[in-house]
Amino acid sequence: MALDLSGKVKRFGFRGWLGSLLITLLVVSVHGAPTTMTLEDRQGRLNSPPKWVNPCGLAADDLDADVDMVQLRDEQLITQVVVQAKMALMQAQLFRDDYIKQTFNTDFADLHSAWKNNHYDWLPGETDIPKQLGQQLDKNFLDKLQLDTALLNAYEYMQKYAVGLEQIVWDQEDHHLEFLKQFTDTEFKLRTVLCELQVALAERGVTPRADVTRDAMSSEYRFMSKSATYRNLRDWLIFRDYMNGLEYVVQVFEHLRRGLES
Repeated sequence: MALDLSGKVKRFGFRGWLGSLLITLLVVSVHGAPTTMTLEDRQGRLNSPPKWVNPCGLAADDLDADVDMVQLRDEQLITQVVVQAKMALMQAQLFRDDYIKQTFNTDFADLHSAWKNNHYDWLPGETDIPKQLGQQLDKNFLDKLQLDTALLNAYEYMQKYAVGLEQIVWDQEDHHLEFLKQFTDTEFKLRTVLCELQVALAERGVTPRADVTRDAMSSEYRFMSKSATYRNLRDWLIFRDYMNGLEYVVQVFEHLRRGLES
């Protein structure tokens, strides 16, 4: 199933249910008049330093030079990644159900079932993360993992989610929506995960790939101020995939840690 938020929706099954959902969204998604953003304001935002680039705020010397520090063992590095990913996932799960109820007037099970096969091609896909929210990664996939590659992939995937979450926060702010604090906290939690991944890469002397830029999310998906319905659906797909990405991080690095400890 594919979703095109420019206005074309390809649907297979549950047409009646989907129609009802869209009507409901139109009714329940108005939370106040949007803040007027000038072109200059919008450009200023897009030119601001991305929070997901150098999330720890490490100086170049910290990244490149040999410093007198106690070298952390791989098990310790991985444990910190897992701990922060679990904390981030818990934070998201704490407001997930209330967010779904207030925004879509339905519950998690129905919403997830209806849209579980819809994904954005600018976010990590099924070839990157071969699982859906709530599922376990296949053992054959896990057994093929290599630590440095897993760290590089996780760092890149989390940066991509950060691009989408940033826009959700901006829209929550501009439209005076009720989950601004929760999504702002989500951004912060994601940054802590990215920081632990950055530290692990630096400790192991692995050069990260080029940072993901805001261009990953095109204007087609960014500027949906005239359509609360599509904006809400966009936000759910991003938020859902972010939670699935956190599950992926937990499962991947718990598996790698078990291998190091055995």
